[in-house]
Formats: sequence, structure tokens, C-alpha cells
Amino acid sequence: MENLGLVRIGVIGVGGMGAFHARTLAGFAGVDVVAVADPNADNANAVARDIGCIALTDPMQLATSPDVDGIVIASPDATHPDLCIAAIEQGTRVLCEKPLATTLEDAQRVVDAERAIGPRLIQLGFMREYDPAHVQVRNALSETGPIDYIRTAHRNVNALPRPVAQIIGQSLVHDIHSVRFLTGSEFTRVVAHGGGARNGSYRHIVVVGELSCGAHVALEFDDGGFAYEVSVEVLGRNGDVLTAAPSRATLRRDGVVSANIGADWFGWFAAAYAIQDRAWVDSIIAGAAVGPTAVDGLIAQQVVAAILTSLETRQFVDV
Repeated sequence: MENLGLVRIGVIGVGGMGAFHARTLAGFAGVDVVAVADPNADNANAVARDIGCIALTDPMQLATSPDVDGIVIASPDATHPDLCIAAIEQGTRVLCEKPLATTLEDAQRVVDAERAIGPRLIQLGFMREYDPAHVQVRNALSETGPIDYIRTAHRNVNALPRPVAQIIGQSLVHDIHSVRFLTGSEFTRVVAHGGGARNGSYRHIVVVGELSCGAHVALEFDDGGFAYEVSVEVLGRNGDVLTAAPSRATLRRDGVVSANIGADWFGWFAAAYAIQDRAWVDSIIAGAAVGPTAVDGLIAQQVVAAILTSLETRQFVDV
């Protein structure tokens, strides 16, 4: 696309995440969010009024529109593959929220469709690649020597139980990609254990794995925690590096020192989402996609599938 003016953006799915994208993008210089689409007309109309754009209730109408330069897909996970394929077949650049798909077959369909078109058009929303804390860890790894061990801790706040596949595919998938992003290595095998039974699901899940670089990995996840927190620690031969926590005020009262951790994942990663969205818009202007790829989404789905199998078999599963 030759950039002769404003970058025209459409946003599909404007619940919490999509509304955040729409409002963030509408605040960027050089961007015109021309339309939002959501089968829930109330959602679509509320966001459209907020930012001054067209409201649609047919997501596919927006995905196949020739009048946009880029599409954000933040609709329910199972809708991502068909919407991605429809948009890229139109030649439209896509920022798709993770996961790319909910099955390996659908993830492969998206990858195959993009390869058939030729140029890369999809950026996947693994926004931790743009999170300053994670970027600082990656930049510091040149000082730690070869990686021996990497550990992620992900504390989520969900009062109600979620299906295991949703926990792994929606939430733990971020940690899977973080490991790949930070180490440049692939999972070779995993074993997973769940605990804290919750109506046929789990409250916490621990995954132990091995990477192609020879390092070991541990992914710790809690779905019914007391606060929202994400951290990563990487142990190298010459030292280790740990993500910094967000800055918080310290309260001193009644003989107690305390700080508010918070339960808001938007707040924790607000800067990362904004940096990601700006990078995506800039890539549309430049005509070259950046950031996580559809192939990254497919590989993450392969690891997800291995973890789900291991939870059933209680055995190591090759990826």
C-alpha cells in the first residue's frame, strides 16, 4: 500500500480487548479507525460513538472490506482463523489477538493461506514482545551466558473455573511464547500437572519442559489467584535476570508496609499493547509486517496440544 494519508483501520470484536485496541488506535496520529464490527450491536455502537466511526454487526463484512488498510481481530478465539484468512485474501494487513486458533488444524489453515498469498500479512498479538520488562530481560541475556533454565510465573484472577483448554490456549500460551521469544529455542517435550480441582478443571497448572538449546523450563500458572502478576526469570551460566515489577506506591500504616498488586491485566500490560499497536501501524505504512508471526501461533498451538495431552496422560509428551 502506498501511504497517501491516514491509515484506515477496522476493529473486529469490541468487547474489553477490542475496545481497548480501538480507542488506543484512534488516539494515534495518522490513523483513522473507520469501522468496528461486533455481533453485539450495543458493543459496536458504544465504541463507534466513542471514537466517531461506523458500527457494523457482521464481522465478515469488515474483514472483506476493500476500504481498510488493516484489521484488528479481537473476536472470540474460534473465529480468528476464518476472519484472518478472509482479510489476508483481500490483501489487508492483520493484527490478530492470540491465540491464532483453537486447534492445530485451524492454525495450519491460516499459515497455509498466508503462504499461498506470498507476502506476510499477519502480526499475532503476543504483546509481551513489546513489554518493556520482557524486552529488558532479553537485552540482558547477552551478559548471562548460555541459558540453563527459564521460569515463568503467571497469576491470573478468575473467580469462576475455566475449561483446561481455555486456560492453556488463552493464558498459558503467552508464557509459551515468552520462552520462545526470550531464548530463541523451541520446546522439545513437556510434562504437565494440574492441582486445585475446580469443577472438572484446575486452579493451578505447572509445566516442566526441555528446550532445543538444552535448557530446562518451568511454567507456573494460577487461575484463581489473589492478584494479577507476571514474571520471568532466566538463569544463565554467568548470572540470572528477572523481570522488574511495575512501580507501585508503598503504604506504611499501623506497623505494616504494603503495596497494591492489583487485579487488572490491562493495566499491567497497557504500555505493551500501545507499543505493539503503534509498531503494527508503522508496519502497515512501511509495507512490511513485524512482530510475532502466524507461524509463531502455530508453534504455540503445538505446545498447547502437547501440554493438554500430558495433563491427561501424566507423561512427558514430545512437541
